[in-house]
Amino acid sequence: QGTINKNIQRYDVTAVYTHPQAKVDIILIHGLNGNPTKTWTAGNGVYWPTDLLPKTLEEDGTQANIFVYGYNADVAGNKDKKPSTNFIHEHAQTLVSYLTSFRKRRKSQRNPIIWVAHSLGGILLKRVLEHSDHVRASAHEDDRAIYVSTYAIVFLGTPHEGSDLARWGEVLQGMVGRVPRRLFDSEPILIKTLRKDGETLANINANFINIQQRFKIHLVHENQKTDLKGTMSLIVDSKSAAPKWYNTTSYGIEADHSGMCKFASVDAPGYRQITSVMTDWVKESPEVIMYRWQVEDQDRRIRAQVELNERARPFVCLNPFSSKCTGVPFR
Repeated sequence: QGTINKNIQRYDVTAVYTHPQAKVDIILIHGLNGNPTKTWTAGNGVYWPTDLLPKTLEEDGTQANIFVYGYNADVAGNKDKKPSTNFIHEHAQTLVSYLTSFRKRRKSQRNPIIWVAHSLGGILLKRVLEHSDHVRASAHEDDRAIYVSTYAIVFLGTPHEGSDLARWGEVLQGMVGRVPRRLFDSEPILIKTLRKDGETLANINANFINIQQRFKIHLVHENQKTDLKGTMSLIVDSKSAAPKWYNTTSYGIEADHSGMCKFASVDAPGYRQITSVMTDWVKESPEVIMYRWQVEDQDRRIRAQVELNERARPFVCLNPFSSKCTGVPFR
């Protein structure tokens, strides 16, 4: 019997559903101006990570732990909250640190990971995987577990190729009420990340394309427009949300940008499409990730031996072609 946890932390990893037989972790990341509760809650109050997904998995004969991650994605402040001043790479480092510690405490670092990321959360996730992949030093090997364990990703309305800044400003004004125009004139850091042709987004995409084929990926776009002060518009169009990546699956959901990650019932548009593939991933991922960890362990042993050999050498030859080799102490 699984356990549901309704005490969701605003800025941390929360296990909202756990099952003693689960060997896979499903992790959800919200987007801009979202949080780990409201982003996934439908208008009728259904919080699908706990109210729908566990039963769907069980009916398909499988189980998974379900986590949500919260970070400060606010871009407009008031007396109760302050907008984020962190750059996307700082958010990524924090997520890696928090999730690594969280899974280490649970002794589940090698569990396969399936991600569901909405909007900006998908950009953050790509940066997380790049950061985790680049870890090679033995002192930080725990952080690399996120990359090694990641099996699949559902990107929901993620602006991989950017989105219009003015459009995001209008969206956020609708979300948070009357926001002073000067707030958007100053370009909050996280909105700047989403700018089309921006350097940050270009760098993230260039690095992610090198590891993208390692993962099962579904690219999901919104089919319905959002009402922006009387003007109907797609927040993230299909070209940006579903770029032509090799060996990925793309489709739309009959919902707007905010509604595409909120499922009021199992019959809500997109729910069965997304969760049916997730149940397949839960079943097939343990064998694949176990093999990847065997390869990773072998690589770590080789790196450790190389490091040991280097430390054992008191000098490094500056000119190996000289008959009189001079050296300097190795550091």
